[in-house]
Amino acid sequence: MGRALLGKVHLWRSNGVVNYLLLSNNSKPQSNQVVSRTSLLNSDKFSFIRRTYCNESPLMQSMENKIKEQLNAESVTVKDAYGDGRHVSISVISTAFEGQNTVTRQRTVYKAIWEELQDSVHAVHQMITLTPTEAKTKSQ
Repeated sequence: MGRALLGKVHLWRSNGVVNYLLLSNNSKPQSNQVVSRTSLLNSDKFSFIRRTYCNESPLMQSMENKIKEQLNAESVTVKDAYGDGRHVSISVISTAFEGQNTVTRQRTVYKAIWEELQDSVHAVHQMITLTPTEAKTKSQ
């Protein structure tokens, strides 16, 4: 179990998840007072607790790899949209999108990550699907 000093930000990582806790100094603790996370969860001494799933998390990496492999994509980025690991933003650049409309492109990406959409991921917050030519034009 990690420990945190009151008035500090405490970070810890576990299974690709970065957790952080921002503690307030509303009370006047003794200097260097150490409090366990468990006791903080049951007190009013913290401002917020948040779990952030890193883009390097196994889930995000797995999704990127599946999309890249199945679409032979030049570039794939899967990001945690809200820091909860359940909502993702996806950006894909692939020649597989040539001649396809937006809906067909998105269906192709959904098909690649169907397993994750059934279990771990609740929703795709945003999806950008471009051909290499469109990506070049957009970046200019």
